[in-house]
Parts: sequence; structure tokens; C-alpha cells
Amino acid sequence: MFLMSTGKLDPTMPPEGEARPTLEELEILATWIDQGAVGPAGDAPMKITLRTPEVQSNKNIVDPFTAIAISDDGSKRAIGSFGRVQILASNGDLIREWKDLSGKVNSLQFNRKGDSMLVATGLTGAYGTATIYSVSDGELTQELLGHRDVMSVARYSPDESTVATAGYDRVIKLWDVATGKTLRELKGHNGAVFDVAYSPDGKVLASASGDATVKLWDVNTGDRIDTLSQNQGEVYSVEFTRDGKFIAACGADNRLRVWRLRSVNQSITNPIVVTRFVDESPLVDLAFSNNGRWAAVVSQSGRVKLLSTDSWNPTSELKAVDDTPTNVVFDPSDTFVWITLISGKVVQRELPKSNPNIVERSKEVEPIYLNLGEMVAISENDAMKNPPLRKSVEITGSISQPNETDSFRFQAKAGEVWAIDADPADKSLLDPIITIHDGRDHRVLRTRLQAMRESYFTFRGKDSSQVDDFRVFNWEDMQLNEFFYSSGEVSRLWMHPRGPDSGFKVYPGEGKRWTYFGTSAVTHSLNEPGYVVRPLSSGEQPTANGLPVFEVYYENDDDPTRQKGTASRLIFKAPRDDIYTVKIRDTRGEGGGAYQYRLQIRASEPSFNASMTKPNAVLRKGTGREFVVRVDRMDGFEGPVTFDIQNLPDGLHSNFPIVVEAGQRFAVATIWAGEQATLESKINPAISGSATILGRHVERSVGETGELKLDDRPSVIPSIHPVDHDSSEVEDWTVKVRRGETVSARVKLRRIEGFNQEVSFGKEDSGRNTSHGVYVDNIGLNGLLVLSGENEREFFLTADPSATPGRRTFFLTAAVDGGVTTHPITVEVLP
Repeated sequence: MFLMSTGKLDPTMPPEGEARPTLEELEILATWIDQGAVGPAGDAPMKITLRTPEVQSNKNIVDPFTAIAISDDGSKRAIGSFGRVQILASNGDLIREWKDLSGKVNSLQFNRKGDSMLVATGLTGAYGTATIYSVSDGELTQELLGHRDVMSVARYSPDESTVATAGYDRVIKLWDVATGKTLRELKGHNGAVFDVAYSPDGKVLASASGDATVKLWDVNTGDRIDTLSQNQGEVYSVEFTRDGKFIAACGADNRLRVWRLRSVNQSITNPIVVTRFVDESPLVDLAFSNNGRWAAVVSQSGRVKLLSTDSWNPTSELKAVDDTPTNVVFDPSDTFVWITLISGKVVQRELPKSNPNIVERSKEVEPIYLNLGEMVAISENDAMKNPPLRKSVEITGSISQPNETDSFRFQAKAGEVWAIDADPADKSLLDPIITIHDGRDHRVLRTRLQAMRESYFTFRGKDSSQVDDFRVFNWEDMQLNEFFYSSGEVSRLWMHPRGPDSGFKVYPGEGKRWTYFGTSAVTHSLNEPGYVVRPLSSGEQPTANGLPVFEVYYENDDDPTRQKGTASRLIFKAPRDDIYTVKIRDTRGEGGGAYQYRLQIRASEPSFNASMTKPNAVLRKGTGREFVVRVDRMDGFEGPVTFDIQNLPDGLHSNFPIVVEAGQRFAVATIWAGEQATLESKINPAISGSATILGRHVERSVGETGELKLDDRPSVIPSIHPVDHDSSEVEDWTVKVRRGETVSARVKLRRIEGFNQEVSFGKEDSGRNTSHGVYVDNIGLNGLLVLSGENEREFFLTADPSATPGRRTFFLTAAVDGGVTTHPITVEVLP
């Protein structure tokens, strides 16, 4: 502006023939710029009229429709455009019209009776205004003028005593409707505020902003009670669910995010519940149905998606609109939605006749577990010659020629669960792969996987064994226990990245990577595409979200649980009565006399084996020793396994019984010795594991810990205490944490014999024996560390939304004296 005014930059200003600024005026302008070009302050701006040339537009041009509202009884709808609002009857007849409003109409809302209309508009760079009109006589009943730029939204409170307004000046104002006076201003956003919403009880206000955040405000005090900052772009729309339990928002990053509302009376964490990729283009607006079952989302591309509020999964894609939408609302009947378009149209889109929350499951069959007696050994030739097998058999054979495939038929009824095991014989060169075909020789479909969010590998690729440092694009949108598909392999997310230089851990969290749906582990390259996927139920139609659907067949190369190396393992549930064929070949297409195999076709017998790593044999008084118990799962067994200890004398304590949770691989135990403990004889405790499988109690002996001894000389005695007071070092107190929230506690050190070194309690694995999804948070680069010369540190426990509610023992292990543990406490996860 200054360079144009001085004639040093084209186009020079003012235009030729007009008087130029004087030197004094230019000095004033330069001083204002040097001072930061500060905008006007003081009282609220006054309404002004722009003195600009009137340019007549083409008569065929239709003004964009920018806002729509429906009265509660459905008898009236309001449509806004530039400078104009129309009130229409349900049959489309014009009831009322207001013209010459100040600029574009950005939001409209009827009051509950439908006899008043709240309009948000304003003049760019000058002011924003909310006006309330009487629908019956058209009179202006209230004007709320106070924003310094265009007002983007105005909303009645649930009791209609106040109005919340916001706009491009980044300020939110609460107004008293009766007097027109400002009650309070809410400041804190660093970008334009595009939308606001009241909670159904009127206590909390949510605001969506161009600064990529949603903020929550206490309506009574004006205090900000939380900032929801997971979004990666401008947030255009925010709404509370009808029951007030959740907040949903969407915007420029193409995703819908949902948080559980906790901050009602105090500032506490409002956990994110889900992130859903909805469309390849920015999401313009969202609305909830009046019955609360569905959310409708419109995108810049013109797509209209319907999501279930039960699962937050897309259930339907309505017919796309032919231009960019600006606003969407449900008709009070919940049978269709109204959408305004930039082309100056208002369109309807009918909702599916059937409830889109109900998924057709008629083709699902319940599993049937067979008792086929002892396994029978049979030769390759006999197995091929005989009728279809109806018993458990072990077939010995070979792939005698390159590219040869051996086939064996068996008869199965719908729902029967069979196990197919293919092992190379001793010293065999075979790397087997097995596939199941139906009676028409078609591969049998196991499941379809709907891609929900797209990603790719960043930083580096992964070999076929790694479980850690899965660095993937858009990891912030991924949740624990979600399935990740890439190049035919399905892995599962086990632990969130725990620092600035880390990635996901995938199941089982240690050892070699597990795979799911019978897929086999493969190597992944840098930038290789990947997708968060969910399995579709039988008969369920995939959502047209622009992302692929992957078909997974009954086929396996390497054991999904990695217990059997290159051997192949499949659990097959017959989808219908049929004669099926197991086909076996060499993965590389090789063959010859040295390519022998043992193939078992048998009834599935879900079970487990149990093991442990033995603890350090020397117990130091006042501390404990940790050790790990593990479960090897067989034939698809996913249930919990409980471990217990026998022969532990009174002088020692443990956190048994401990549970390896459903689907997990391990749990962590501790044996702890009090400071007054004595051992009168040699001790060698025994460990066992048990589970309920198909209604039967199954127990496995794990073995003995080895002979334990006592030592009087610990260097440090660590203990866990509440954050606000000291407890006994041996007290089993309980810390409670809700899913999606974080609580804190303290670890304290009692240093012995002048020991003054720093003490580490680990990094991402510093919390021992937590429920899956509960972890020590905010660990930084150095993990949980008590520095030299210090004796305590606060630490934080976070429970992921996926964590299972319940009680579980918890302790910390210090990297001192070969690893010494605290006395265990209890962590209770609340819903």
C-alpha cells in the first residue's frame, strides 16, 4: 500500500488524475506501518455503507445459496444468499423476504416456535451483525452489532435467552436476546471462527476455527475448558450429538472427528473417540438427524455421506449434488436432507428406506467345532484316490516337479471349523503355500476389507518380521486395534508412537509380527501405500468413500502367529455345505525329490501353550523382580489366559493372578520381598496358566521359576504414590483413569548407602503389566527418569479409548541392581 501510494509499485495509487497524498500524510502512513499497522480499537464498529460503483451482473446469473434452516415442525424453511433471506412454506410458496441485508448470509436459525429468524451476516473488513426478524410481520426485532469483520455464524442457546456469534475477527460473543447487550467475549482462537454450537443443556459452547482447532467454553463463565487440536486443517463445522455425549467436527483435512464430552463443569480431557476419512475433498458441513441416529456430511466435491452415530462408520452415500454445497440440514421427518449449493439451487436427497445402521447378516454362520477322533496317517496317493475326506488326516507327499500343485478334497458343512497345517518335512527344501477352493474350483472368499483411511510408509520400509517403528502417513488419525492393510498383508496397531522419533508398534508388541485373516507377512518398501481397513460382514455393502475394498481369500504362506517359521497355517470356517479342496505348492514354484511335506487336514482345536522367562534369582529386600509370562495361541484361540503361582512363602509377595488379555501375547509378573523377609528353606515357585475354551477349563503347567534367594543390599527402593500425598511403600492403593483420559502419580526413591545415580524406569515400556492401551505417557526422549540427586518424579498414565474397563496390577521396574520393581499397585480403567 505504501509503495503504491508513493508511485514506486504498479499499479500506482490513487488513479491518474486524482490528488496524491501529501508528504505529511505519507509520514503518518509510514509511522502506522512501523508501529505494526494496528487495527482500530475501542467501541464496537458502526454500520457503514460501502461507496463502490454498482456493477450490474448478467440477468441470467443466480446468486449462490449460502445457508438454509428448517422450522421444528417442518412447515417453513429459510434460504439465504447475498443480501437476501427468503421464508418459504413447505409447498414452496414465498411467505416472507428480506432484501438489502449487509453482505452474504452465512447462517440462519428459526427459534423453536418458528416465528423468529436469526440471521448472521456482515460487511467484509468492517463489521458483523446478527439480526432477529419476526416471521409473521417481517419486522426487525433485535440487532446484535459488535464484530469487526463478517459474522460467520449466529446460534440461539437451547433456552433462547442468549445468542452466540462469531466470525472472521476471531472473537466469540454471547448476547442477551432481550436487551441486545454483550454478556461476555470469548477469545483464544488464532484464526477465523467458522461455526459454534451449544451443548443440549446449554452449559458448553463449541467453536470451530481456521486455526485447525475446536475449543470448548464454559457458557456461564466464558472460560476456555479445552482445546481439541487433532485436526490438520481449517475446521468448518462443529455440532453436539443430540444426547450431548459427543462433539463432532469436520473441515479441510477431509475427516470427521468425534470427541467424548467430559468438560462440563471443569477443565478435563475430552478424549477423541474416532477419526473417519470421509472424502477426498474438504468437508464443508455436517448435521445430525433429529432422532440422533445419523450424521450427514457434505464435501466440496458434492458428495453426500451418511454415517451411523453408533459406530461412526459411513453407511450410505446419497446421490451427489452437481455443484459445491454450502449447507446441509435434516428435514424434521428424517426422511431426507436439504442441501444448498453455490449454483443457487436447493436440492433434496432422500435417505435410504431401511435403517442404514442395520447390516444384513443373513449369510453369517455360527462356528461348529468337530470331534473327529484320532488323526489318521495317509499317503499322498491314497488321499487323492479316496472319496472326499471326512476325518482328521496327516498326508505325507512331495512337490516332485517345478510349478506342481497337489490337491486334496474334504467334505465340510456350513459353519464347521477346520485347521489346515502344511509343514516341510525334515530337511525338505519346500516353502509351502496353501489355498482352499470350493466345489467349482473357485478360491473361497474369507472376508472383504473396506479401506477407511489411506496412508503410506514414511522414513523407511519394514522387513517381514518387524513389529516396531511403523512410521506411516496420517498416523494421528489411527486408533489402537485397527487393522492396517498393505500389499496383501494385514497387521494390527498395538501401541501408538511414543515420541518424536518413533512409530507404531504392531501386534503382538514383541518378537515377530503377527498377521490377520490368514494373510502372510511380507516386506514393505518406503512410500508403499497402506490403508486402515475394517472387515465387512456377509451381505454388507461397502461404502463408496473413494477408497478400495480388498478381497481376502483362504490362503496362507507363513504361519500368521509366526510360531512355525515358513510353515503354513489356515483356520477355515466353511461358508456352506460343499466339497472343498486344499491345494499345496511351493511358494517359489520349485519342486523335486527334496520338496516333501506333511499336510494335516483336521478339526480345529482352539488351545494355547504357556511359557515364561525366569526372574533374576536374587531378590533384594524391599524390592521385587519381574518376569514375563507368554501365551502361544493355536487354532484361532483368542480368549484371556490367567496365570497363577504356587509354593510362594509368606515372606514374599506377588501380583498373581495375572491375566494375558484376549488377543494379547504376554503379561508381566513380579515377586516382591519385604524388608523383613526371611527364607527358611529353598523356594522354587511353580507357575500355571488356565483358560476357558469352548466351555471347558483348560490348564497348562508353565514350570518353575528356579530357586530364589534373598540379598540384604539394594541400592535403591522405588515405590509408587498418589500425586498429592505419600502412601506406604507397600500399600496396594488404586489409581482410577477413564478411557481416553490421563491421570498422574509419583515414583519415589529411597536411596540406600549413598547411591546417587540417575535411575531409569524405561521408555515406551516403562509401565509394567498395564491393561492393553494403558501406558505411561509424556515420556520424552529419555523416558521415565529420576535424575541424580533427585528422589521423585511425577508421571502420567493414559488410558486409550480402546482399553478394557477393569482392575489390573501395575508396577515400575528400575534399571538398577539387575532390575528391581516397586511394590505393585492397582490401576482401574473406568468406562
